Amino acid sequence: MPTTTMTFDQLEAEFLKDRLENLIQTAYEKGVEDGMKRFSYPPVLTNSHLADILQIAMSTVIKVTSNPSFPRLQNIKGRYPRDLVFEWIDSNSAYLRKAI
Repeated sequence: MPTTTMTFDQLEAEFLKDRLENLIQTAYEKGVEDGMKRFSYPPVLTNSHLADILQIAMSTVIKVTSNPSFPRLQNIKGRYPRDLVFEWIDSNSAYLRKAI
């Protein structure tokens, strides 16, 4: 009966490979999920979209969008550029926790 022997370095390399594959797969799935959520909305968002994205009431949408740094379209009231809104959310999560 043949015996298989592995060195500690080989065992460690195999373990690391498995961990990295799992990490990469998880990161990929999270990226796909985030992309589907983000890009399922139209390029120009409404107040209703914001309420859905942030999971907040319409009165709270008004509070959030009244922040001067919140991205909005210049000539159309109540319309917001999707990609800039998601960037703003990412960089203003502390403000959102306080406002919501």
